[in-house]
Amino acid sequence: MSEDEFRVRPGKGKDRGRGSSKKARTLVAQIKMVQKRGGTAGSARSGGPFRGTSKSGRGRGAAYRLGSQTLNRRVTVKARIIQHRTLKYSAAPLARHLAYLKRDGVTLDGKEAELFDANGDQASGEVFAAKCADDRHHFRFIVSPEDCAELSDVRAFTRDLVSSMKHDLGTRLEWVAVDHWNTDNPHVHLLVRGKAEDGRDLVIDTDYIGSGMRARAAELVTAELGHRSERDIDLSLKREVEAERWTSLDRRLQSIADSNAGLIDIRSNAHDSHSSFDKHLAGRAMKLERLGLAERIGPGCWTIKPGLESTLRDLGMRGDIIKTMHRAMTTGGRETDPDRFAMHINTPADPVIGRLVERGLHDELTGQAYAIVDGADGRVHHLKFGDLEWTGDAAPGAIVELRSWEGDDGKVRASLGCRPVLPLERQVTANGATWIDRHLLSSDATNASRGFGAEIEQARIDRTAFLEKEGLARRQGNRFILARNLLDTLRERELTAAADAISARTGLPRHATQEGDTVSGTYRERVTLPSGRFAMIDDGMGFALVPWRPALDKHLGEYLIGVTKSGGGIDWSLGRSRGLGI
Repeated sequence: MSEDEFRVRPGKGKDRGRGSSKKARTLVAQIKMVQKRGGTAGSARSGGPFRGTSKSGRGRGAAYRLGSQTLNRRVTVKARIIQHRTLKYSAAPLARHLAYLKRDGVTLDGKEAELFDANGDQASGEVFAAKCADDRHHFRFIVSPEDCAELSDVRAFTRDLVSSMKHDLGTRLEWVAVDHWNTDNPHVHLLVRGKAEDGRDLVIDTDYIGSGMRARAAELVTAELGHRSERDIDLSLKREVEAERWTSLDRRLQSIADSNAGLIDIRSNAHDSHSSFDKHLAGRAMKLERLGLAERIGPGCWTIKPGLESTLRDLGMRGDIIKTMHRAMTTGGRETDPDRFAMHINTPADPVIGRLVERGLHDELTGQAYAIVDGADGRVHHLKFGDLEWTGDAAPGAIVELRSWEGDDGKVRASLGCRPVLPLERQVTANGATWIDRHLLSSDATNASRGFGAEIEQARIDRTAFLEKEGLARRQGNRFILARNLLDTLRERELTAAADAISARTGLPRHATQEGDTVSGTYRERVTLPSGRFAMIDDGMGFALVPWRPALDKHLGEYLIGVTKSGGGIDWSLGRSRGLGI
């Protein structure tokens, strides 16, 4: 049951006279009467991030004509306008968003999804993103029919929906979509360009997005599958009674309280409703009481705590996060004890380092992202980020660290950085300087006795045994003494081996670099080693392997000049002019 399914306004109780017990006996009739007296449920504006447009928006007339029908199949529509912040909008963020929507695992067969549009099942996300580059905005919709799995062709349904929208809005629409089947509620992501057929900005009326579009979608599903039965409606309300999220029953209870000085009175004839619906309302009130969100003050009477809606929405989000974390850990065959789960609304103050389990979009409309990290502290962390790009490019299984900083606006931002290149198990026998080696040398390194922390502790033991065989550690009683300059020794061993391989391939010798040396030449390639990532700089007479930074990849094949700093970093310049800011 969608949270906006019922939006009713209680009237004053009154005696309907003799024979009133025979009126509105069915649950459907009861709900229709509530809607008739309190207004059409479909007139409710959608919640969430959408903030509306203007009274001159397209579809205003259609929004008033279309209304929610009690027996129609239910469809949830979420919407968001994405404003393009610059005069020349970069198509890259939209292209990245579309690429993520096409990711593996969202289809019924688990393969990569395909975008579709009005013309076929293989639309180009890059072409659509490029068309939007000069637009002021674009629209993102998530359309989720409750009975989506029963539809014969979800893509045909989507095309019919957009066709209805074209009629209501009075303009041709340019759009792409993708259907997802990887959640409990199959749904369609629909992206619409923010330009009308006449070249002007496409402005859609708030009420049309809040109710009209949903009503159109419900009509299409109902036309194929038929109306809901009274039994279907009753079962939906029963599910709402025990739900730990904001529901239509909560909206009705809140409406009663708002019109009755905070009192919810569900006794017979206490308000303008009927017994069967009251049964569900009473059950919901008792559930809220058990959650500590309502207080019984007498038979059939309750008061509700302030902030009910926000509390239940937060509770629902928490439940969704727990399900996401449980699924991610189960898929990897890892321990799924909820007592280990740590959900962070804001950037945590304490450092978070551990193994990346999964990354994805926390909100597929806004683009807000999440990452699940199996921490060295024994907890499993759910971290939020402003954009998927800030979760880094590390593959699941890599060791990552949460990094935070304060932006120019004073807000704290965070990103996920990859510490070592290799997964933990491969570091045990790696020839280069690994994260485990640094961990062995750290005086304050502590690990939990469970989860990833326990795996780190075992890896330390195994790595020490490997170093002993390599002559870089020796046993002294019950402990090991590591060789002096261990990291430099391991790194140089690995760089020498990598340089020999490059020399054999290119015929160029390696130039060693020291602090203060000038490095110049063409950036040829990125070299990935257990010790880290390095850039190969070719000066025509030989090459140097120097620490790599992400900004360098934009200048692949270009001539660079830099000076080595203490600690191994490089101050780079492009040619002989501007700095790269690395």
